[in-house]
This record gives sequence, structure tokens and C-alpha cells, in this order.
Amino acid sequence: MRSDTSVDIKELLEENIELSKKVLISSEKTRKYMRASQIMGIVRLLIILVPVILAILYIPPFLTKFSDTFGKLYGGEQFNILEALKGQGTNMNFDDVKSFLDKQTK
Repeated sequence: MRSDTSVDIKELLEENIELSKKVLISSEKTRKYMRASQIMGIVRLLIILVPVILAILYIPPFLTKFSDTFGKLYGGEQFNILEALKGQGTNMNFDDVKSFLDKQTK
């Protein structure tokens, strides 16, 4: 009877080892998937942030050059309204803007 129990235990151990190997393989696949998911999350974040940062850095000088060039081609000061408004201060109301624009068009 003793040999039957040792055989049963041996079979159970072998089955346990097989199942443990399958669990290990499954957990490795899960770990790889999670790692790839983390990397793709970082890549997605970079795809969004890099253009925004570049836009913040390069668009204002580009718009300034464009405004200057466009202003020279089509009448000078009338296209630099935004710069003139900056000099007026932040407490402007509608009448101030209207009078400023009237001065610029005359």
C-alpha cells in the first residue's frame, strides 16, 4: 500500500510541475504585455506632448515674422494691431478698441 501512495504522490508532483510551468509561461506573457502597454503609453504621451511643446516654442516667432512680412506687403502698421493693443494696457473696453481701430484706418 505504501508504494501506491508514493506513486500517487509522484504523479501529483509531476502534474503540479506541469501546471506550474504553464502558469509561468502565462505569467511571462502577461508581464510582456504589461511592459509593452507601459511603453506604448509613454509613446502616446510623447506623440501628444512633443508637437505641443514644439508649437509653443516655434509658432510665436513664426507668426511674428509672418505678421511683419505681411504688414510690409500690404500697408504697414494696420496689420500690427495686436502689438499696438498690447501697448494700450489690459483694461480696454469696446469703445477704446473701436477708437483705436478708427485711428488705424484713417
